[in-house]
Amino acid sequence: MKNSNSPTNTAPVRILIVDDHPNMARTLARAVSQLGQGIEVLSAESGEQALELVHKKTLDLLITDMVMPGINGLELIEKLQSHPSGRPAYTALITAYDVPGLKESARRLKVNDVINKPIRPEHICQIITKAIADLERGSASQAADAKPQFKILIADDLSDNVALLSRYLENEGYICISAANGEQALVAIRTEMPDLVLLDVNMPVKDGFETLQEIRTDPAIAHIPVIILTAARLEPIDMQYALNIGADDYVTKPFDRRELLARIRTRLRVKETEDIIRLRNKELNLLPEIGRVLSARLDVNELTDLVLHRTVETLGAMLGHIIFLTPKGQGPKSFHFPVSTSSSSPFQPPDLKNLLSQINETHQGVIISDAHEDIRWRVAPDDPTRSVVVAPMFGRLGLLGLLVLAHEQSGYFRLEHKLLLQAIASQAAIALENAQLYSNMIQSQQKLASVLQGPIHAAILFDKEGRLKWLSPAGEKMFANHPVELGESLKPGDGYDPLLDLLDDTRTGTGFKIGKITWPDDCDFTATLTPMESGGYLALFYSTTFDPDSHSVERELTDVI
Repeated sequence: MKNSNSPTNTAPVRILIVDDHPNMARTLARAVSQLGQGIEVLSAESGEQALELVHKKTLDLLITDMVMPGINGLELIEKLQSHPSGRPAYTALITAYDVPGLKESARRLKVNDVINKPIRPEHICQIITKAIADLERGSASQAADAKPQFKILIADDLSDNVALLSRYLENEGYICISAANGEQALVAIRTEMPDLVLLDVNMPVKDGFETLQEIRTDPAIAHIPVIILTAARLEPIDMQYALNIGADDYVTKPFDRRELLARIRTRLRVKETEDIIRLRNKELNLLPEIGRVLSARLDVNELTDLVLHRTVETLGAMLGHIIFLTPKGQGPKSFHFPVSTSSSSPFQPPDLKNLLSQINETHQGVIISDAHEDIRWRVAPDDPTRSVVVAPMFGRLGLLGLLVLAHEQSGYFRLEHKLLLQAIASQAAIALENAQLYSNMIQSQQKLASVLQGPIHAAILFDKEGRLKWLSPAGEKMFANHPVELGESLKPGDGYDPLLDLLDDTRTGTGFKIGKITWPDDCDFTATLTPMESGGYLALFYSTTFDPDSHSVERELTDVI
């Protein structure tokens, strides 16, 4: 049956549904197309395909999955912000990860609704029907900016009771929705996801006990607290039954307004705490996924871009920075949220001396509630940055850098944000170190390949203390002007400083080193220094000129090694 409230204007309402699961995209599209005439439904299986579909078309409503290969949901919404025909009037994002940062990112992109999986076609249809009605009233944009409040469902078949309870609750600042029987209550719960349910026991179609049982057996809504409203004549055994099947509390009629409101506030406080725990668990489930994504990258630039993008989105930041700490100074890299109003000029980190001292001492991240008031993170007067969270990226050998997120709201970042960012920063540090090692290995292999095209001129073997252990014949000739004995160390200032520097780099590093060396007799060599498994270091000198003794050197090396 067609919906009697279907749009009647001549221009169709064009709706795009995007999901990388083809069956889900088609199922939702079929369900939405049944809402009535005046609706044109398009479906796509990727962000790229969606952009092609609406390349030259206007788009009124967009329903998109968040996690998709290629262009994800947030990126698709961002790209449609600059669509030639204008951005969609209504957008909804479907996600399996209900983390605060995602909702904050969605808010910045003016997403009207974030829908948690699992989803039902009838739920999407109800959302779209309401969105179309809002479009006709011109109120969709106002709904996007509405201040979030606690939403309470009143399920009671007596309209006077609903009116009285609604007046009490709305005077306290709650949003009220209602249902006249158990079936309506279940539909409203699954559609509206209220923060609390006031459930009457005696209702037609499906009574309160049956409704409560179905709530508690549905994983999507089982966490919602339920307070039973019951007549005083109800037997105690019935209330015991209600509590046993999952009621959080009960209030008898006629109820005392102050007692009811106190019980509601108590259950909402408990729910807030439980919601935080559920969100933390979901955030922790994100860590293995982020770890897998990071471990699959070996390009340092690609890796840093991905780390910044993921952390900014996950924690809802305005922008993010990675500050690499190297012997030559700080090398910052930034990512601004796509629709951030902050300056796009290159990020210049403040003086980090005090902050680094604290981090090196505690090995913990830092939260700055207001950067305009805290001397540890100085910002310009016109900088929108207020709240800052900093997480250290410690590698195997020390502090690699800092992962920094900023937000325009004072006090936005809390302890749970810092703990999650520290976990991400630890994974990022490992991935960055591996990427750097891989990059160094590739460069070294390339250098070594070019060196090995020439013959070995001489070879020297040092023990693990850096003393001479063995010299090839050509190596002995190299020390003709300054004779040395086996078992001695080379002395600085005798002209062998370039070799000693290369030896020091090898002893303090993690692999073989290669470099150009000018010998005291002004001969130029390319030298490699390689740690030996048995201890000590092997130095090989390569010359660009042909040396007839080079093959004998290689044979001697085979015997020695």
